[in-house]
Amino acid sequence: MKLAILSFLLAAACLLGGCDPRQTTRDLEVAHGDIESPLLYVWAGDEDLNEGDTDFLAVIDSDPKSATYGNVITTTPIGVAGTNPHHAEPVAPRGALLFANGYNSGRTFLFDLSNPRSPELKGELEQLDNFNSPHSFLRLDDGTLLATLQYGDGSEVGNPGGLARFDSAAVLIDIASAKDPDFEGEVIRPYAVEAIPELDRVVTTGRTMNIFTEQAADIVQIWSLSDLNLLKTLRIPRVAAVASPECVLGVGAICDAEQYPAEAQPFESRVMSDGSVLMNTLMCGLYRISNIDTEEPNIELVLNYPELVGCSVPAVIEHYYILPVLAGETVIVLDMSNPGDIKEVSRFATPGYQPHWAAADPKKPRVVVTSSGPSPTNTVLMLDFNVETGELSLDERFGSKEFPRAGLSFYRESWPHGETGTAIPHAAFFGSN
Repeated sequence: MKLAILSFLLAAACLLGGCDPRQTTRDLEVAHGDIESPLLYVWAGDEDLNEGDTDFLAVIDSDPKSATYGNVITTTPIGVAGTNPHHAEPVAPRGALLFANGYNSGRTFLFDLSNPRSPELKGELEQLDNFNSPHSFLRLDDGTLLATLQYGDGSEVGNPGGLARFDSAAVLIDIASAKDPDFEGEVIRPYAVEAIPELDRVVTTGRTMNIFTEQAADIVQIWSLSDLNLLKTLRIPRVAAVASPECVLGVGAICDAEQYPAEAQPFESRVMSDGSVLMNTLMCGLYRISNIDTEEPNIELVLNYPELVGCSVPAVIEHYYILPVLAGETVIVLDMSNPGDIKEVSRFATPGYQPHWAAADPKKPRVVVTSSGPSPTNTVLMLDFNVETGELSLDERFGSKEFPRAGLSFYRESWPHGETGTAIPHAAFFGSN
């Protein structure tokens, strides 16, 4: 990821009148060339939690031309297990500390990737005044980082979370509350974050990680990027609920009615070519958020998959939205070349494997996928992507080819940091030497 080169190309495009509003490092997901990124990072948690075990960041050889393709190069342990390694930055940063949270512990770990093949743990993010539980991270082209914060300090009704900005050394620059007087007392849990610098806007989704103990408001929020001023909170439009035989992903009204409405649990979002945003809920409703830089932003349902549950963390390659569906055991590919007419173009089935996290290689059309499902899915998939047809295929050289244990196995006794046994992979992202 040549961040300086990317910035130069983006600047040149603006000068030529072709400036795309999606100017964050997430754009690395849509620009590919003739070579692959040689390194893959996987943020993983120890499974059996034996004494002396530890969660860790793994570095994997992801260069198909390498004799050690698919092998673990090294691991960087954090010295403690059971933190629940969860979200990290979607691409490896250059010239900045990597943020990776252990969500259950409320701790965010900082890694120095200046030696890409041997990351160094540099410590933890300091506890923030009045806010807790960082969740998602997005690095901007200027090196600063946005982070959603799920909880406040408990002093407000509903305990709303917030949004923060840090510099490349993980020093807090500014922070703001997600509290909105129009949603007084409601549970607001900032979850995912997307930025449109050209429009001076940030979009966050609202979804609690503690789905079995609280019901959060189904909302998205729009902020100004320049000062993190909360501009608008939008409730997700209601649609008819669909009967579900078992309520496994919610509490409150959803479970009481044994129904899953499309708007439930807003999850992730990505910017499209026209500056509008495509957002998926965990219940597999897909919404388009438009007019983001106006006083009256709009949100509308554009696709709905009532038969599916678990639409999760997508990747973007060119104009394709690659969406893992956890409980559906499939990966859906959507064509968003026309933001006003988004269409499904293909599906890749993963029988017995519950895909959850996807990230694109910035240099080659391929996607890494991890699962959030139960054992035996502690493996990492490498999927090749055909930009002409929108179809995915399994890279069978990257570990096993048999589902549900297809891909690179994290079922192993020995790691570079010790004999600590099976690990659970979660966030995964590409990097360069």
